[in-house]
Amino acid sequence: MVNLNNFSLFGNPVSHSLSPIIHKIFSKQINIKYFYNTILTPKNCLKIFLKDFFKEKYNLGANVTLPYKKKIIKYIDVLTKRAKISGSVNTLKKIENNFLLGDNTDGIGILDDLKRLNFLKKKNNILIIGAGGASYGIVPNLISKNNKVYIYNRTFYRAKILSEKFNNFGNLFCLKKNEIKNYNFNLIINATSSGVFNKIPDIPKSIISKSSYCYDLYFQKNGKSTPFLKWCKKYGSIYFKDGIGMLVSQAAHSCFLWHKKFPNVEKTIIELKKKIEI
Repeated sequence: MVNLNNFSLFGNPVSHSLSPIIHKIFSKQINIKYFYNTILTPKNCLKIFLKDFFKEKYNLGANVTLPYKKKIIKYIDVLTKRAKISGSVNTLKKIENNFLLGDNTDGIGILDDLKRLNFLKKKNNILIIGAGGASYGIVPNLISKNNKVYIYNRTFYRAKILSEKFNNFGNLFCLKKNEIKNYNFNLIINATSSGVFNKIPDIPKSIISKSSYCYDLYFQKNGKSTPFLKWCKKYGSIYFKDGIGMLVSQAAHSCFLWHKKFPNVEKTIIELKKKIEI
């Protein structure tokens, strides 16, 4: 029997994840056989689940999703620079002495996808809706491109905490709901989980126009528009995309960390859509 190197995804929930399909595609592309699955991780069980997984010889790496991207840091031995900056981790790699290296590929993943879509212009005004773990991963990268980034969150103090964490990196501001309508945004990013519940963020429709580029980190498996993107289209946006490209891009950077080979993102997106769209 051939032992394959194993990788997994820790989170709750994980049954909806497309990561096993993505990494199966990657495995064929880079010609390295490896197995990837998901591990439903109950609350308060993250530490023991990690320990049990990585004590096995062929378990070499993992991804982390909600709600553990920030919580997992306390169990990691070494952090990459971008993981330290974001204060969250979505990729793990077993290194020397069975230590765990923690990285965050969310930020570079969204940058790659926004560039691929030509959604990111010079000196953008960017509105990010939501101040959860996903936003912590992407904010530093978006600020670094000389953009002005505005954070809106239903609970203002969470937006303020995020803003204060990264305010030394560049132009970052947090807004209250009644202030949003006073600004013009080139790019609007929904980083909330509203789509999971078939809802849209509570933002004024007046900020949407024909020139608005709208991006949703969430996506529908059937290929249909998310509730947020349907809403953006209804109120005038003609540029709107979901986050399936970011999902593939951040996974590609995880794959590179593990295997030192970078898969073809564009081809993977095309193949993935064929597999999941009905």
